[in-house]
Amino acid sequence: MEDRDDVRAPRLGRGSRTMKRGLARTLASILLAALLQAHGVAFGQDRRSQASAATLMEELLREPTSAEWKALAQFDGTLTRADLEARLDQVFDPAHGLRPYLRVEEHEVAVFAAGGHHDQPLVVIRFAAAPSLRRPVRVLFRPPEEFRLRRTAPADRPLAGLRVAIDPADIGGRWAQWEDRSVEFRGFGRINEGDLNLLVALRLRTDLERLGAVVFLVRDRAEPVLSVPPDELIGDVENLLQKEPELVPPGFRRWQGGASGGGRGALRTAAEFFVTKTLETRARVALVRRSFQPDLTLVLQHDATPASTEGRLTAINRNIFFVDGDCLPGDLQEPEHRYRVLLKVLENVTPVETNVAGEIARRFEMTTGFPPVLYGNSANTILVAPDNPYVVARDLALNREHDGPVVVTEPYFMNQPETLARLLAGDYDGERLVAGKPRPSIFREYARCVVEGLVAAYSPGR
Repeated sequence: MEDRDDVRAPRLGRGSRTMKRGLARTLASILLAALLQAHGVAFGQDRRSQASAATLMEELLREPTSAEWKALAQFDGTLTRADLEARLDQVFDPAHGLRPYLRVEEHEVAVFAAGGHHDQPLVVIRFAAAPSLRRPVRVLFRPPEEFRLRRTAPADRPLAGLRVAIDPADIGGRWAQWEDRSVEFRGFGRINEGDLNLLVALRLRTDLERLGAVVFLVRDRAEPVLSVPPDELIGDVENLLQKEPELVPPGFRRWQGGASGGGRGALRTAAEFFVTKTLETRARVALVRRSFQPDLTLVLQHDATPASTEGRLTAINRNIFFVDGDCLPGDLQEPEHRYRVLLKVLENVTPVETNVAGEIARRFEMTTGFPPVLYGNSANTILVAPDNPYVVARDLALNREHDGPVVVTEPYFMNQPETLARLLAGDYDGERLVAGKPRPSIFREYARCVVEGLVAAYSPGR
């Protein structure tokens, strides 16, 4: 949904040069205290529970360790200097926000914790001397060509063995207003985007499994993945944001003008946004990382025009699909952000993401006939396939944080009358008379387009 966070889930401490590891420990302690108080547990009791909660929050909020930075040396010899500079300039870092932390020389790139390069580098990655001397990249995902080069696959299982993680964005249900994903449209009714995304995900899981894919669904209900319920965290998160206003999610600051200037109501809303976006995002990524090893992650969303936040309709309908890239310099001041982006650069996820997103986009274009959202090369997007305006790179939390290739699908304008009527009609078999004509379930149509795109990208003989 195109609204106050620009589809971008906020990140802890983004835009602040002064954030330190101690901040994560402070937040973990605050959240742990809230949890224990809510359950009537005094400090000193049940030390195992205290340690478990503290460990969880430390893991969600921590910065990359020295060992994680050093592990990037595994990419020695997998790319040339020209490869690195092209990936940065053309996709991930056109504004050069990452460059102050890099010292790029003829034979190697050194990565530093701060600009100025005064300390010892976190890691040094050596370049291949020539394209013909590149070593194979060791990654945990299998690219589409590995599947396409298989001699055969069962005719009824063209996606046999493909491992797909599905993340239905947002939460929905009783948390939809916290995450600013609930809108009432006069004469139609209320929609919660998280609920819509979940309906697509459930259908998509069934369809992909039928074709042989192995699927991991990040959530199967309108509840957060966070193990600590959001309403048990909110008071202490409010206190933290009041003391550390730079932690207010950037999207909220753009929409509201900041929490401190908007009074207690604005502070509460910022805290709700922080819990359901920042913390929930990290919890989802951690869950997939613990439980699954995907070849591809799909983040499912629905689009809308800015007018939707006020319950207003639009006459137009468009589709858009995102891959990772075009990072903003202010965002790259955060160490964890830099680490995730650099890992994506070194793994070279862009060709896979662009290929898969392009195939999915073509199926939506053929099915819906909708033109693309005309982002193009803008302040926060960049074209990655010059012949396909439906696919742009954008640095969103979920496509950056999830490991390996990630495609964010965002078709349909939810506040277009026919689309809105179809969404409110729910999921169903066959066709129904909706908005004046027989139509299939929009959720099955969405899932079918994604499935057909994956079949085109991954199945043998393509």
